[in-house]
Amino acid sequence: MSLAPWLDGELGYRSFGTPGAPRAVFVLRTGDVSTTDPDASVTSGFDVRVVAVGLDAPELEDPPVFGGQTPAGLTVEALRELVAREAPGVTVGLVGERSAGAIAIYLAAALGEVVDRLAIVGVPSPNDPLSRDLRTPLLDDLAAEVLVVVGGDGPADVADANWYVERMRSAEAEVVPDAEITSVNNHVTLTTVWERVLAHVAPGAERR
Repeated sequence: MSLAPWLDGELGYRSFGTPGAPRAVFVLRTGDVSTTDPDASVTSGFDVRVVAVGLDAPELEDPPVFGGQTPAGLTVEALRELVAREAPGVTVGLVGERSAGAIAIYLAAALGEVVDRLAIVGVPSPNDPLSRDLRTPLLDDLAAEVLVVVGGDGPADVADANWYVERMRSAEAEVVPDAEITSVNNHVTLTTVWERVLAHVAPGAERR
């Protein structure tokens, strides 16, 4: 595992896939598997380098005020520096799963045209008026083409997906059928949809 400076500590991240590949994809997740390959058999079918970053509290705190000096706001700045260091001068793909999805959205907005493809998986829409009001302008200006994936019993459903899609310039929603979800709690996970997500954020990178 590699480490990137963040506040008084460090963000952990790991790279896998094809070293030196022209396409880089940054994946933001939480939990014990956050820096592991969602599905190595799928990743090996793409000429892509994946940088998986593990996030947790307090990095995810206070998402409505990302622009300020909150832990979440400073995390976005640390991630911007990580992208600039790991993929200098090129466009990249970005993925956010569940509770890390909000930071992925704010990072995509902060990076502008550097992120040309974004996928969010199982990400609920904001649950209070303030958060909705603050997030909507970012979505309106998002340059990336976005894939919004939901399914199963949560934490996000079709209504959440539609909320995002209706506020983005270029976005589509995909609902994963229950029969394809294999997690214990019947939640859609990045592992379940990794091939579809990777095809979106790394277009044209499938090995021939």
